[in-house]
Amino acid sequence: METSKNEIMNKANGLSQEFGKLVHSGEKSLGKLSHDAGEKIGAMASDIADTTASYVKTSRDYVKENPVKGVAIAAAVGVVAGGLLTFMLRSRE
Repeated sequence: METSKNEIMNKANGLSQEFGKLVHSGEKSLGKLSHDAGEKIGAMASDIADTTASYVKTSRDYVKENPVKGVAIAAAVGVVAGGLLTFMLRSRE
């Protein structure tokens, strides 16, 4: 009877060690996965920031070269945005 208890305890101990190894392996995999995802998101954010900075620089250069057109474009965008906001606010009532 004592032998069977020891065998059961040894098997349970072995299973718990195997389970611990499995959990540790999964933890490493999740850590690597989250690290890789973080790097990809960081790269995408950097690309977006670079693209945005490029658009801003291009827009500023255009306005510097064509100030009258720049003001006209800004005014047109303002009129359209104001019209859309007015339409939206009136349709709510």
